[in-house]
Amino acid sequence: MLTAQTKQTDPAFEPRFAPLHATVFTEGGSFSGSAMSEQLQDLEPLLQQPGAAPRDVFRLYHAQASVYGRRDMPEQAAQAAATALAAMPDAASDPQLAYAQFFLRYSSIRWLADSQQFDAALQLVHGFQAEYPLPRIASLPAEMHWAPHSTPAQALDFPSQLQLLGIYEDQGYVLHEQGKYREAQQANQRLLTVARERLQALGMPERLRGVLNNLAQNCYELGELDQASHYLQERLAIALQAQDHATVYDSYFQLMVLAQEQGQSQQARQWLTAYQQHATAQQDGEQQARAQELQAELAQRQHPKQPAL
Repeated sequence: MLTAQTKQTDPAFEPRFAPLHATVFTEGGSFSGSAMSEQLQDLEPLLQQPGAAPRDVFRLYHAQASVYGRRDMPEQAAQAAATALAAMPDAASDPQLAYAQFFLRYSSIRWLADSQQFDAALQLVHGFQAEYPLPRIASLPAEMHWAPHSTPAQALDFPSQLQLLGIYEDQGYVLHEQGKYREAQQANQRLLTVARERLQALGMPERLRGVLNNLAQNCYELGELDQASHYLQERLAIALQAQDHATVYDSYFQLMVLAQEQGQSQQARQWLTAYQQHATAQQDGEQQARAQELQAELAQRQHPKQPAL
């Protein structure tokens, strides 16, 4: 049942919007993103009349932001999310929409960053950090769940420790994208201390891979190559334990490149050999072929041909 509203929307809105909303938010559902965006845009005039219910404005632009997000249109997604949140800024005003509001705030960090709106992204991060300080996130639920057999889907246990760790990780991402590598490194180092303890306690050490990779990138940009290698090797060890083969290959590759840039030719070849051995052990033909390509490229870099006289 819809929450009681003191304002009314054009009665034609709900019959047209309900099937679109169901399509967008049905798990496993498929639709044309461009066509869905157009259909949702066609409903906007119905909400631009005086007295339109804020709840309906929120629901329409929440759906639109979700579609734009899936279409990899971050600027449009962020704008739609801002419109939705402006209509209903207080999550307590409608408990049914509390998770949708959290989702839009959470997702807008990356949407804003990916559309170069870094200050706005950091403003959202700082809002979350003020509400959920890093040392206190242990008191939150471990991870979010969905209520079984609920229609519409009902989110439970949010915000969770995993979600808040992700928001703190986003801070480092945004700062790095701004070119503020030292600030990004400092933010990620603060996060790593808490994330290591929390994820170990939750039995999810593999989730450290992201912040470790981010720290390696920070260190690389700052010229701290030995420290970058340290973080990548820890990431590699975690990936091997978790049998996360994609991360294993990426870690070996980054370590090889890093060693080569440091002039450590033998170490670079050793990392590539480990890459090849892992691909062989996994009987991964695609990665074996990639290893051969890398071997030829590395040999060319280490032993460039001399120009003919």
